[in-house]
Amino acid sequence: MSSKSVIKIPGAIDIHVHLREHSKSRVETIENGSFSASRGGYSLICDMPNDQGRPTWTIDRLKKKIAVAKREARVATLFYAGSQPESDNLDQFEGMAQAGAIGLKLYGAPTTGNVNDYTAEDFEPIIKEWHRVAPKKPIMLHAGKENLEGLIKLITIKYDHHLHVCHVYTTAQVKLINSYKKKSYKISCGVCPHHFLKTSHDRFGQGWFARMQPPLQDQEEAKSLVSLLASGEIDIIESDYAPHTPATKLKAEVDNPKDTNGASTCYGVSGIEHVLPIMLNLVRKDLFTLERLIDAIHTQPLKVLGLDKNTFDPKKNYALWDISSKNIRRISEKEVLSGSGWSPYVGYIAGGKLLKVVSNGRIVHGS
Repeated sequence: MSSKSVIKIPGAIDIHVHLREHSKSRVETIENGSFSASRGGYSLICDMPNDQGRPTWTIDRLKKKIAVAKREARVATLFYAGSQPESDNLDQFEGMAQAGAIGLKLYGAPTTGNVNDYTAEDFEPIIKEWHRVAPKKPIMLHAGKENLEGLIKLITIKYDHHLHVCHVYTTAQVKLINSYKKKSYKISCGVCPHHFLKTSHDRFGQGWFARMQPPLQDQEEAKSLVSLLASGEIDIIESDYAPHTPATKLKAEVDNPKDTNGASTCYGVSGIEHVLPIMLNLVRKDLFTLERLIDAIHTQPLKVLGLDKNTFDPKKNYALWDISSKNIRRISEKEVLSGSGWSPYVGYIAGGKLLKVVSNGRIVHGS
């Protein structure tokens, strides 16, 4: 880490958040979720489509989200379209792409809003149509245990389309993805902080407060993910911000203590406002460099999303951080901003204080 106490970082991008606007869950909104992101140092966030009960499968729902963001978002906010084998919405793709969908999200394994495992072939009509109407916009994948390589081959080889594998959680996944990347196929991957800051052991004491999809792994896998992030084999840090209330988490704990598929579930964690302060502390501890952190939260997300300086100018999107030793501290409950009212990162060490955030030329925090 540089000895300079105040550093300027290009606009941080979180390509994977769940803002829940228009969902049956009213825990979070575009306004407050983007506010939390701004206080975490982000200039741009990208919202996923699997809103409970009202997924973004249609042009109308996408346009409603975009309209709310134009009025209320505190930072630049973009949206994904979504589709599943049973959603029957191929006729919506062209309109969603034209309306501004930044990419298409597919859920190949059980998670919020989906209880099924799929084969790669189940998704082929969806992939074919998205590639036809939006060949430059990525496909984002929540992979299952058995379908990752099949979907890699289908998307990157047969259709020559960019595939981003979200929230990788094992070394084997990352090595498989990189075997295709080395052959110049269009593929990237991201990791969530909770997959390397927490482990499967946390489920014993924390129950549903530590249950994710994909699930947490053991200590060795968590350490390996940090090394793979440091080396660049994992391209991106993505939060997978999932604002569930403590009450909802506890309900799942009572109703479904063993995490049985199809029963009451509540996967994921909040805490977007704390991700970058914690990452700066890992930089301070030399687990990866500041340059690699910037690459993972700015440069690589720009590449995946296909954004350039005309749409995301670093001069108009940046943050100032004070990383002097006086700002190394434990994150407190007073710093929780999420609509969920809690963060899994309370008590973790922050490696800096956010002084200023600029998004699209507008100061959204500081002065």
